[in-house]
Amino acid sequence: MRRMEMMRLSAVLALGAILAQTFVFANYTIVHRRTFNLNATFAGGEAIGDVAFDGNYLYVSSWHNNSGVQTVRLVRVGDIGTLLNTRSGALAPAGWTVTVDAAGSSRDTRLVYHDNHLYWGYGLGDGTAANTGIRKYDLNGNLVTGWASGGTLTLSGAGVSRYDTIDIDPGFSGSGETLAVGAFGSTIVRRFDLNTGANAGNAGPVGGATSTRDYAFAPNGDLYIRTQGAVAVATRAAASGATAFSSPTNIATWSEGTLAQAFVAYIPVNEVFFSGFSSLVLYNQRVSGQNRVFIYNVGNGTPLSLTELDGTEQVDDGDNPRGFQNTFLNASWGLWNGRMFIFVVNGFTGTGSDTGYTDTTISFDRLDIYEVVPEPASVLALGSGLVSLLALRRRRK
Repeated sequence: MRRMEMMRLSAVLALGAILAQTFVFANYTIVHRRTFNLNATFAGGEAIGDVAFDGNYLYVSSWHNNSGVQTVRLVRVGDIGTLLNTRSGALAPAGWTVTVDAAGSSRDTRLVYHDNHLYWGYGLGDGTAANTGIRKYDLNGNLVTGWASGGTLTLSGAGVSRYDTIDIDPGFSGSGETLAVGAFGSTIVRRFDLNTGANAGNAGPVGGATSTRDYAFAPNGDLYIRTQGAVAVATRAAASGATAFSSPTNIATWSEGTLAQAFVAYIPVNEVFFSGFSSLVLYNQRVSGQNRVFIYNVGNGTPLSLTELDGTEQVDDGDNPRGFQNTFLNASWGLWNGRMFIFVVNGFTGTGSDTGYTDTTISFDRLDIYEVVPEPASVLALGSGLVSLLALRRRRK
């Protein structure tokens, strides 16, 4: 009799394992892991502008609000394992720093990671060739001088009068990855070779949109474009290979000021993390009081119930932080040890505080780490099977 019960137990556990593999996650959420105050690094008119992740280390870049030529910087903050074991609060980056002089007032920076290199656009939005460029760095902060012209893709080298954004274009139908460069007033996707910096053939224009502020590409090559007062998706036209897009379809629209620093980010939850969950599009609105990251479900899996992140989400190592302080937001994502993270930066121009993060009266540049967390669902199914088996044993006794 005992052998029979053990066989039944083995069968239930085997069934539970199958159910766990099939229905282990019913939904997912976003958990706030850490919030760090980086105001000691970015003070005065300088503020955090963008964030990138190489699978181990986090990097942030800054922009400057003051007029004239100002210093902006690229900083390696630290490795994520250490950051997740560091309490939220004031943080001094543990890595290297690169500085350059960028022209103009409120000039943006953009930062992307690809294949053990960082591509950093600085002074973006300015028409001064001497103080605007896109550079390629290795992960030790060394300029890759063999890329483009001595390591810098200048305005004249790209044949444009200004830059506004950069991203990695995955291409279409095996056409290859390139660095995509966008400019306000044009929807042509200017593409450059990631190894040489040479022009790799432009794509577009994206019909029906004229005010490119930021790009975000889906893994299939579709383009999510942040225009002035809208986020739209432009499908890559299969018949035209990598060079053409459909007219964009708006995801969301609103009214905001012109030439406002803005972002859109594609989080490929479905494609690279768990195929049962919807991927996400994150974006900001440059509207007074809208100090949050808005979330749009792409619709290729179980949707996320959250519609926004405002920075006040409970941090798992302490108290609730204060909310994001303004509309200067940006975001990216990355995988580490089988876990998916979303990184958000919120820039602050001013002296602020270098220590706290919960006081509602302080202001600071911040880096927030969120995690995409699946919610278990098969536990109930496995539990009900064990309960049935225990009931059977009681009846036999």
